[in-house]
Amino acid sequence: MKPTPTRATLVAAALFASATPALAQRDFAWNGQIPAGATLRVYTQNGTVTVRQAGGGEARIRGDVQNADNGEIRFVTAGGRGTDFRVCAVRDGATCTDQGIESRRSGDGWGRNRRGRANFTVEVPRGVLVRVSSGNGDVAVDGATADVHAGSGNGAVRVGSGAARVRASSGNGAVLVDGARGPVNASSGNGRVVVTTANGPVSASTGNGRIEVSMASVRAGDDMAFSSGNGNVTLTLPANFGAELEASTGHGGIESDFPMRVQGRMSARRMAGTIGSGGRRLRISTGNGSIYLRRAGS
Repeated sequence: MKPTPTRATLVAAALFASATPALAQRDFAWNGQIPAGATLRVYTQNGTVTVRQAGGGEARIRGDVQNADNGEIRFVTAGGRGTDFRVCAVRDGATCTDQGIESRRSGDGWGRNRRGRANFTVEVPRGVLVRVSSGNGDVAVDGATADVHAGSGNGAVRVGSGAARVRASSGNGAVLVDGARGPVNASSGNGRVVVTTANGPVSASTGNGRIEVSMASVRAGDDMAFSSGNGNVTLTLPANFGAELEASTGHGGIESDFPMRVQGRMSARRMAGTIGSGGRRLRISTGNGSIYLRRAGS
């Protein structure tokens, strides 16, 4: 014979049952064909975005909601099979656009629960353009073979090997680009920026952090700019590199492995001159740090 539940047991069970739906959410899942040249967009206001290469021609997207109140986060989609596809994880007062999530801070529900997150895992087919971002969370892209735009308002952003042109940015966090096959634009409001690419040009900036860039080759005629408010700037460039250099530092030194024809007066903190055959303009500045120009293979 089963014992009769006590009143305390029933109350505890009722409290547990009523608390469970507050954390239970309907997660998101989508599979579909996206052709090469189309664009896959995935945006979340709070959470991580992880992208990897799909095993076949079908894209797969999974959204995992954590610590959210019931109905706090909803998924909005646009597009479909055989064309561009877009999905956003949004809160009340926010809208999902091709450019990202647009929200009114006073009415987007952030005041209720800042712990609620929607994390995305994405598998992207070859040749599909990738645009992903998070308002608050890390973003990582690996195995993409076309152009990549990746960003975070607060979190690290990493784009691994295989991508063509790359635009990567973080408001507060490191930005790392490794093995890109095309031009790169990388920036951070507060964090280091490290870029390795087979084919430049590269432009990089940070408000606070070091910049380290290595280019195996640089397309002829493209200007490049690098700036840090507080940190060293180190560029490793091809042995045959040529440019019109403008370099300055508020507090630090300037070192170059390249012979240079100096223009005007040279000082320890400011330099202008021609590297190799010249051509493109190369601007480098740091408020508090040194500048290093390294020749690949030296």
